[in-house]
Amino acid sequence: MRRALLKTVLVASTCATSLAMAQAPGSADYALRLPVKTSGDGLHVLELPEAVYRSAQASNLADLRIFNALDQALPLAFVPPPAPVASAAIAMDLRMSRLPAESEARESLLRAFALRVERDRERAVVEIGPLPHAMASAAAPALGGYLIDARPLKDLKGRLVLSFASAANDYASRVEIAGSDDLVTWRPLVSGPLARSRRLGELIERNEFALDRPPAFMRVGWSSTDVPDIERAHFLEDVAASVTLPRAQLGAALSADRRSLYVEVPEALPVTRFLIRVPELNRVITAQVYRHDAAPSPKVRRIGIGPRRTEEHWRPVGSVEAFRVLRDGVEIEGAPLLVSTRTDRLRFDFPAPLDGAAPSIEAEWRPGRLVFAARAPGPYVLVVGRRDTPFGRGLDARSVLAADDPAGARLPVAIVEAGSSITAQQQRSQRIASEARWSRYLLWAVLTIAIAALAWMAWRLSSQLRQEGMSTADDRHPEVDVPNGEPK
Repeated sequence: MRRALLKTVLVASTCATSLAMAQAPGSADYALRLPVKTSGDGLHVLELPEAVYRSAQASNLADLRIFNALDQALPLAFVPPPAPVASAAIAMDLRMSRLPAESEARESLLRAFALRVERDRERAVVEIGPLPHAMASAAAPALGGYLIDARPLKDLKGRLVLSFASAANDYASRVEIAGSDDLVTWRPLVSGPLARSRRLGELIERNEFALDRPPAFMRVGWSSTDVPDIERAHFLEDVAASVTLPRAQLGAALSADRRSLYVEVPEALPVTRFLIRVPELNRVITAQVYRHDAAPSPKVRRIGIGPRRTEEHWRPVGSVEAFRVLRDGVEIEGAPLLVSTRTDRLRFDFPAPLDGAAPSIEAEWRPGRLVFAARAPGPYVLVVGRRDTPFGRGLDARSVLAADDPAGARLPVAIVEAGSSITAQQQRSQRIASEARWSRYLLWAVLTIAIAALAWMAWRLSSQLRQEGMSTADDRHPEVDVPNGEPK
């Protein structure tokens, strides 16, 4: 009987412990909790703030979760950043003049322009067009080309657009564009088709030519007998898509001999480059840079007495020259430092003890994005900062996102209120006050059943003990039959 009782207690306690261990961690078990605002239920896209990376305990953000008001973890998936969108190019009008078809007249006109350039080399004053339509007059010379003033396009890359006149006839031919810096020596730049057609009912034009750093002047010519009626030339600069990334200030400390600067880097922060900011103007600092290797490759253990403390491993990254100087009244700084490998620390070694204030280190980083399925009830909370936490419920981003929107750019945006984080005590109070989850009910049910089983076993044991006691008493005082009706 005692063995059966002990076995029952052991089974009940094992079940309770297993349920408690299998229970997923709640939002109060994480170090950082940030409220999340959504526009309702369904898929949302969210950009992670800097506080998430500083509190993360895993470099891959495996300990990141989003909970609803019932403390249920919502499925989520990380998505790539959206492609940067270039700003619209601004059309830059160019001055243009018509050139006669007769070669001597054309060369004479070009020499006249070149003479003015030679005389006014310092100021470079050459007035070119625009001129009225020369073909309107019967006495006007035949048109043989266009001269374009491209001096405003110095060091630019883009497209030259030749716009036909509104009443121009259909045209289709190949044109050659030549360039010159002095209107004397010409070199070919680009050639291609120039066309305008209304045969299909709608106006179709092909009038763009790619240029990269064109010279000061350009000349448009053609070999066909037809003449294109061009009334305007403008340039569309290729504007590269650029993204302004946030910067995080990193903690730095000088060594006792002021020869090394140690910089703490959040390992989960997706850093693209480091910027070394020199505090004083007209100062230059050179340093050798090393990154900390937290998991070095194993080495053969040497026989002998080794150091008592753990040896640190540093890998060379390269050298850097940080400066902040004035050049022609403009303040310029040194190039940033690129580190392609994740690390938790950097070390800057100077050739001599550093004099003056130490430089500040900033990390330019790219914010990560994720999509999650918001499920009522709200409000929602983003949590991070718990060691040894595996990935939670995943979301197949390829299945739920449109094929032409892999970054979820068209989804409603959820906003993280980074300035109003919830403290652990507040979160515990909210969790205690909220409705318990089904696993807790199951845990209490198992404990109740175990207590009932213990009570039943105790009652059975006590009943059997009473029965054994009565049997023992009967054995001690047996009944004796007395003849002739005498009392026993």
